[in-house]
Amino acid sequence: MENNLNAQSAKILLVEDDNDLAELIQMHIKFQGHQTVRVTSCRQAHITYQDEPFDLLVLDRGLPDGDGLDICHQLRQNNDWVPVLVLTARGSELEKVEGLEAGVDDYIAKPFSVLEFQARVRNILRRNQSNSTDIPELIEPKSTMDFGCLTITPELHQVSLNHEDVPLTATEFTLLQFLANRPGRVFSKDELLEHVWNTNHTGYYHTVCSTINRLRTKLSESEKELSESEKDTQFIQTVWGVGYKFQPRV
Repeated sequence: MENNLNAQSAKILLVEDDNDLAELIQMHIKFQGHQTVRVTSCRQAHITYQDEPFDLLVLDRGLPDGDGLDICHQLRQNNDWVPVLVLTARGSELEKVEGLEAGVDDYIAKPFSVLEFQARVRNILRRNQSNSTDIPELIEPKSTMDFGCLTITPELHQVSLNHEDVPLTATEFTLLQFLANRPGRVFSKDELLEHVWNTNHTGYYHTVCSTINRLRTKLSESEKELSESEKDTQFIQTVWGVGYKFQPRV
């Protein structure tokens, strides 16, 4: 099982009502050296998740008693940031955005290849395991990151702007924290994919752009009391042809 040589064994909750697909997924999760617990409904997922800890949730959207995305909604509302991978036949751009807005970490449309599924699981788990020993100088944990009107508290997964909480998804928070750890440093899309999404797949460029845009929007919505000139000075700035950087306000 060479796929698991450098990975820690994880416990994964699979919420999928299709028996054939569930068996296939469980087989390939086991091949990666992880264990799964499978349930077939939203209700069972809530009960099982309350009873024991999991390292990752793999959710189907079309469940007998509702939308699996509702499980993620409830977790995020309770400030539970366990990684979530959504599997669904609903593969439109709008539905993917719905998933990202709900706080899922990744979204894969059916039908999908086994190799792609294994890569997504591997990337999510790697991202969640101490978040990269390769670049400790870039993401050294800090109790609080204070940039005047903007405060980032990693341990609480909390961001406040002008003393107002800014609700962020897990990916949005990780991106903001990563950039804020190196103010003024410009990161290319490739670097962000590697260090935030743990992938080098250039097909994710659109994901980087859309996450940056959503993050900017959420920060700007908490700046209603600022003047127009102050609003123009965004915390996350685009350096055209190069990438993005976090720029504290003077």
